[in-house]
Amino acid sequence: MLATAMSFAAGVIAARDLGVQGRATFAVMISVPTVLSIVAVLGMDNANARFAGTSHTAFRQIVRWSVVFSLVPGSALAGLWLLVGRLWPVALLGVPFGSAVAAAVMCPVTLLTTLLGTAEIGRGRVRTYNLVSSVPAVCHLVGVCGLLAAGSLTPMSCFLSALAGQLLCAGTLLIAATARVHDDGEPVSARTFGSFAIKAYLPNLIHYGLLRLDVPVIQLLAGASAVAMYAVALPLAEAMFLLPSAVALVMFPAVTSGAVDARAAARIARTVFAAAAVSAAVAAALAPVLIPAVYGRPYFGAVHVIWAMLPGLVLFSMGRSLQAYLAAADLLRPVIAATVIGAIVNVVLLAVLTPRYAAVGAGAADSAGYLVFAVLIGRGARLGFRVRRRRPAEPATLGRRTAPARPSTGRRSVKTVGDRLRGAYPRQAGSLVFSRVPMAAAGLVTVAGAGCVAVAYGPALSPADVVGALGAVGAAILVLACLLVPDAGLYVLAAAIPLSQSDAGTSLISPRRLAALMVVCLVGRVVRGREIAWPKLIGTLITVGTVGYLVAAGAVIGDDDLLGAGSWQYLLLVCAPLLLVPLIAGPGPALDRALLVFCCGSVILALIEIVQAGSVFAMKGDLTPADTAVLAITQEGAANHNAVGALFVMAAAVLLRRCSAVRKGLPRLATGAGVVTLALGVAYSLSREAYLAGIAVIALYAARRSLRGVLALGVGAACLVPLLPAAIAARFGSILGGAPDANSAVRIDLWSSALRMFEAHPVFGVGYLNFADQLPAYYRATGDYEVMFLQLPLLEFAHNTYLTVLSQTGLVGAVGVGSLAVLGVRRARRAIRSGDPAGEAALLAMIGVGICSLFGEVLLVPPLLAGLMLIILAARPGAAEAPTPLPPPAPPRLPAPVLASVSVSVAARASAAVAR
Repeated sequence: MLATAMSFAAGVIAARDLGVQGRATFAVMISVPTVLSIVAVLGMDNANARFAGTSHTAFRQIVRWSVVFSLVPGSALAGLWLLVGRLWPVALLGVPFGSAVAAAVMCPVTLLTTLLGTAEIGRGRVRTYNLVSSVPAVCHLVGVCGLLAAGSLTPMSCFLSALAGQLLCAGTLLIAATARVHDDGEPVSARTFGSFAIKAYLPNLIHYGLLRLDVPVIQLLAGASAVAMYAVALPLAEAMFLLPSAVALVMFPAVTSGAVDARAAARIARTVFAAAAVSAAVAAALAPVLIPAVYGRPYFGAVHVIWAMLPGLVLFSMGRSLQAYLAAADLLRPVIAATVIGAIVNVVLLAVLTPRYAAVGAGAADSAGYLVFAVLIGRGARLGFRVRRRRPAEPATLGRRTAPARPSTGRRSVKTVGDRLRGAYPRQAGSLVFSRVPMAAAGLVTVAGAGCVAVAYGPALSPADVVGALGAVGAAILVLACLLVPDAGLYVLAAAIPLSQSDAGTSLISPRRLAALMVVCLVGRVVRGREIAWPKLIGTLITVGTVGYLVAAGAVIGDDDLLGAGSWQYLLLVCAPLLLVPLIAGPGPALDRALLVFCCGSVILALIEIVQAGSVFAMKGDLTPADTAVLAITQEGAANHNAVGALFVMAAAVLLRRCSAVRKGLPRLATGAGVVTLALGVAYSLSREAYLAGIAVIALYAARRSLRGVLALGVGAACLVPLLPAAIAARFGSILGGAPDANSAVRIDLWSSALRMFEAHPVFGVGYLNFADQLPAYYRATGDYEVMFLQLPLLEFAHNTYLTVLSQTGLVGAVGVGSLAVLGVRRARRAIRSGDPAGEAALLAMIGVGICSLFGEVLLVPPLLAGLMLIILAARPGAAEAPTPLPPPAPPRLPAPVLASVSVSVAARASAAVAR
């Protein structure tokens, strides 16, 4: 608390003297070493706290590891940041290169103080750690006051005072490490140490990294003014961490020594929650008065940031205590699951809210992430322990020798932990908190209360306000349904995909809202206690690596103002289906029903498209068929005909395979009618790429059937062709021959330009959405059209997905995207070999989308990518590996006493049989 108070005082002085811009620069400089040290620590801080108290030998070994790790990987990561910033200055976050060098120097020092401090905590010297941790705050405050008195307070000098404090703290901790607390003993196994560190790394990365990581993100998304507001609110948020962090520091060694059990941890968590709630109420009431009085009127916007942060911080205080207990007891699975979901919610909301609401949006994103973490860790831990209580457990020990100063009681068995946590999580309380009815009632009451407040303070409501309020209420009810009703989110997602391609749904379902819907589906699975559909490790690594590279390339390659345009944010939203859909959809009846909803929505959209295009054909009879087709495509309010055509091709692929699988009668008749409707929808979409894709899908489907089916299909197609309108025939005829029109000529020139860009930048490309900026230097007009009428700044893609990937992401991106395509094809082929009908549907859909990608960027439309992911994930690679006989079931494992008694009885019966 003393260190926080001194840091707060130094921050007030710096904010008032440096101004908004200077305070923002200092905040970015001080956040870079913190963020890099949090990323580079790899869980060693928790491992130090866990194993430093086993013996003096282990502690000395940990100190050596900490020094080497800080100097080598810590310095390497800081140097890598400088190198990237030298090549792409935008990575320096607006900090001058000289100041960035100073920030990089601080990285290994900060990492070393963190590791040595946690090692002191691990051997029980919490008071020493508290005293030494106040050294940086004292040096920083003294330095700031001296610089202010000398009139030389600048962001750089202020940072140097903080660096001096960190160096002095590191030296003090090295001196303190020479003291002996425990006797000599066995060293720590590197494998045991590393295993625990990796398991504990992710939760701490999220807990301590979210707040500090927001500073560079806000700098990129909202500018320096927003950083200054957030930096003023940050000390209060970190002050809210003081109590749970202090409690966790004391609990960790107490739990490892057996002094604190699950029931005591639950009481501690409730106490921390009550204290945090009182502190948050006081802070919320005093913030509007204290912030302007202390920092000045220019920082009044930080009050709203504080209010946005407080709800999540209060609940996180309770979850932090439970997390400390679980980490000390080696029960990190619920913590990791809750951390992953909370991090996803935070990152998505950060990308969505920060550009629009600046620092307030970032604070709300943090609050939402901590809120989700607190709720899910309670829910996940309760369900996990309930499952483990049902299993028989055998006692286990840690299998390690400990020093006399800290005797070990051995690792508690799963049954013991479950029995103790049963008292910490009473059944009545758990059912009351996590049952659906109270949660739904609380949500509806909250919505109703918000509506009453809006009516009270806004008596003159316009119709637009009423419509907006009804839309908000409907969205809240939809979110509650997705969270509480099993598989409702998956069905809503499947229905939203075709709706997004309609005239009315284009503005209703944006990429951000689609990503938010997928996050809600993911949270809903965890809230209902259902396991996340984790994909295989190789697919996860390829997906995360590819998306990470694409986002990084979009962020750092290109002009400096590219980040302001939000290119990498949009790319993250485009890739959201790749990251989120595999976690919420797995093969099974629920996904099959969701695909049926997807197909029904596509059929309805096809009917609407047929009616709309037919009306244009009827009204514009005086135009040539080709001009009528162009008018129908380019009319105001019309959806993207290429995306609509690709959607119909995917839905037709699913229904085609279902025709032979459904039973005869009305279901098969309805499925056949749906296929015919989608085929007509493809025709009326006027998308030439969809024509080719549809022909390929039908031809491949027919080639796998009997000759009679191929003949029937050919006769049916020949009978339908004369019935199509002349505009559709003219559109299809432009594919078969004749001179290319202006649109086709421009597309061919764009392909040539993309190839030239790839030749000039073969490895990394020109950067995502940087195609239009580079196009004037590479464009060569070869067709018969007027170049002056082309709007080159609007041509962001090459109208070919493969050339777009090559030109904008280079060979690295092409290898990653190609690996994902290979994984999808491999999954479909394995499902086909195992006899799963969904495998053929997935293969047909991928072929159709692949052909559409030759003439457009349909896979860069997030709803279409989400639909394709649903179709691929429905395939079961090992659905019916049939003819191999199954081994006989293994007999149930019995406890040792029962097994012994059974053995004795069997032996007795055998002896009796021999005697007879």
